[in-house]
Amino acid sequence: MDPMASVQSGSTHARLLQLLATGDAPRKPDNLPCFAERLSRLFGLGDTMSLDAATAFRSRQPGMNQEAVFEQLTKELSNIRRALRRKIGRYGEEVEASDSVTAETYLNAWLVLQRKVAASSRQLRDKVRKAMKEHNQDLARLAELDSVFDHTMASYTSQCFSHISKVLEQRFHSLQPSSDSPPKTGHTPDDWLHRYCEDAQNLLLAELDVRLEPVLGLLEACHNEVNHSP
Repeated sequence: MDPMASVQSGSTHARLLQLLATGDAPRKPDNLPCFAERLSRLFGLGDTMSLDAATAFRSRQPGMNQEAVFEQLTKELSNIRRALRRKIGRYGEEVEASDSVTAETYLNAWLVLQRKVAASSRQLRDKVRKAMKEHNQDLARLAELDSVFDHTMASYTSQCFSHISKVLEQRFHSLQPSSDSPPKTGHTPDDWLHRYCEDAQNLLLAELDVRLEPVLGLLEACHNEVNHSP
């Protein structure tokens, strides 16, 4: 089986947007400007100069075939995704049972996992870019471009993903029954909490795939370069 295929996740963006929509996230207006215009708003003068320098980037060192490294990094991507999915699937189990169930307790546990997802994807992306710069000029230039885009959009990306915890807090309170309301017929008192944990897991799984997609794209470019190079 192609290891690249094992890390693809389908309509990840659609799933994340759907979960955020059901979690009372603010709706965006339908008359948004085109993608290019929205992207240009994130680039200041300094970022534009960095992008221009990246398009003309040339490595000072001769390249060495990194095919074996690319294969290893592809396996590492698959392993990291699998391990993080297991951790996310156990979300909620580490929270000690008590009579007082609070949103803060569950949000703190979720934020620990979110930081782990962000750190793992960032570290792997850096490793892939390093290998690309050591392969040849074309991949070195692509790695430099990716680095500029990554740096420029870091603040915006962080802001977007930080909003998810606010959505989850709203979701927690909307599902949590009042202390004086009896459980619905056919439901146990903890059903709402299981539902919340499932929603929280799904949001983090979607975020995981979104964060790993740039790494997957870089690795696909690496494999294409290796397979089509004379």
